[in-house]
Amino acid sequence: MALSSNCWKYLVLTFNVLFAMSAVVLFGASGFLLYRLFVYRHFIGVNVEYPAILLLMMAIITCSIAWIGWRTAKSMHQIHVIMAGLLILLVVVIEFVCFVWAMVVWDNIEIDIKTTMTAYFLETSTKETNPDSIRWDRLHVKFECCGVSGPADYSSTGHVPFSCCGQGPLDSIQKPYTADCTTVYQRGCGNLLHVYAKEQLLFVAMVALIASVIQSTGIFCTFFLAHAIKEKWRASIRTSTIARESTFAAPDDSLLASPTAPAQTLPKY
Repeated sequence: MALSSNCWKYLVLTFNVLFAMSAVVLFGASGFLLYRLFVYRHFIGVNVEYPAILLLMMAIITCSIAWIGWRTAKSMHQIHVIMAGLLILLVVVIEFVCFVWAMVVWDNIEIDIKTTMTAYFLETSTKETNPDSIRWDRLHVKFECCGVSGPADYSSTGHVPFSCCGQGPLDSIQKPYTADCTTVYQRGCGNLLHVYAKEQLLFVAMVALIASVIQSTGIFCTFFLAHAIKEKWRASIRTSTIARESTFAAPDDSLLASPTAPAQTLPKY
């Protein structure tokens, strides 16, 4: 039984090393996906980023739980090992919830993006020299699009920005445009940004699902270790009980059968 518990101990220690490594990978992947959504937060809304934010937080927490799991596995205390297993279970459940959440947002993102982009366009279309107009310029150049539905969105303003031709500001000081716009992008940015956001959310969902499936193996390893510790403790109790019973069951008759004991003699009268 001691060998079995030691095997589970080293298996759990190995898992915690891999658990910490997966947390680092999860941190990098979720941070990258969060950045790709964050740069377009004014167009797609902040609620689209929440699954990626939750996944990033879980990556940070996972590193701490990996350290706790390492310490508990080395201590070989059953209650501590069970607590570490419950923490891993909580992480896996939250990551699976993140997967479900990302898929729900992925399914409803089309309506949210169109509403957010239209409201933002109406708010900023008349402004030409502020950060909002620069954001629209970068969006037009990046996706080779114009407005929300097309260049007709700018009919109320009387002019189409040069970024709809792929030409942005001359420098970071936001100097006026000086290029001639001959070919205007005819497709709107709404559908393109919708496809882009759905791709990022799908990546978030897949990362969360893969992380929860891989890390769930640690739950079984940890609880098997706790069971092995319990069985080892029971075996030691049985061994000590048997040894104690055998000690009291065999009385010491050595004095009665001792050859050096003086022989009894009859009294002399």
